[in-house]
Amino acid sequence: MANTSIKNTIKLHTSKINKANILCIGDMILDHYIYGNVERMSPEAPVPILSVVEEKIQLGGVGNVARNISSLGGKAIIISINGNDNSSKKIRKLIGFEKNVKGSFLKDLSYTTPIKMRFLNKSSHLLRVDKEEKPFSKKNKVSNKKVIDVVKKEIKFCDVIILSDYNKGLLTKSLIKQLVKLAKQNKKIIFADPKSKDFSIYEGVNFLTPNQKELSEATNNYINSEKDVTESAKEIIKKYKIENILVTRSEKGMILVNNKKSKNFFTIAKEIYDVSGAGDTVVAVLALMIATGLNIETSTLLANHAAGIVVGKRGTAVTTKNEMINF
Repeated sequence: MANTSIKNTIKLHTSKINKANILCIGDMILDHYIYGNVERMSPEAPVPILSVVEEKIQLGGVGNVARNISSLGGKAIIISINGNDNSSKKIRKLIGFEKNVKGSFLKDLSYTTPIKMRFLNKSSHLLRVDKEEKPFSKKNKVSNKKVIDVVKKEIKFCDVIILSDYNKGLLTKSLIKQLVKLAKQNKKIIFADPKSKDFSIYEGVNFLTPNQKELSEATNNYINSEKDVTESAKEIIKKYKIENILVTRSEKGMILVNNKKSKNFFTIAKEIYDVSGAGDTVVAVLALMIATGLNIETSTLLANHAAGIVVGKRGTAVTTKNEMINF
């Protein structure tokens, strides 16, 4: 599809995009960025000293998926766990600033929202510090039934469902199985962005969006070429009854695989600045475009287009319709 066709497709589908409702279920994360400059090494240890210039917090995990949907004009409903800690409070406050994003949280006072702190020297990552409970605390009282009850209330208002798995404990194998069953009963297309190395837990989803490394780990195959990706993806499709697998490959673009064929989409990124959250953009835009009635290939092309934009920004970035049109 030529760039003019991309522009026309986005313009023609603007009204449909604005009406689309996406149900986003998964792990909420607070992303904390610390930007600065390194001008000298520490006299105390062989490490750089970062002089902080700016700090920024924003929605991460399933929250970033919702941000991507909202920034393009769609509506997102987040179903996740939220506690009473400072990070959970910040999450609730941040959602209040996001247009067309609704948080339908399961409250658990014993739960602590994970934090990812990234320290950057101008454009270069120096360090990432994660603060979270590992493993997912057994004292957390949110049951599968509570999640399903909320989904049942929201599913009638949504067009498609996204499972955003960051392996923080919400999306267990048993819960995903129930969600897939519920989606099929309600004739909703369901997408899963995986984190688990065991792809059997995503059995029956319509779309799976792993990166190349995740696909390699899930199949125990060394994957390097387009042929390797296609063969490994078809192995998963056959084994776990998954209709489509979209494999993201960073600077190599992405490959869409299903039982009928495979197609390579080359990256259109002008410059790769930061890949943080690019996978969130891909699944968000893919699901949003499918929800408007676009076919799989066109939706994938637009997801690839969006990914090419966000990797040229710093942090877990999002894109807009105007950026998609003008890029």
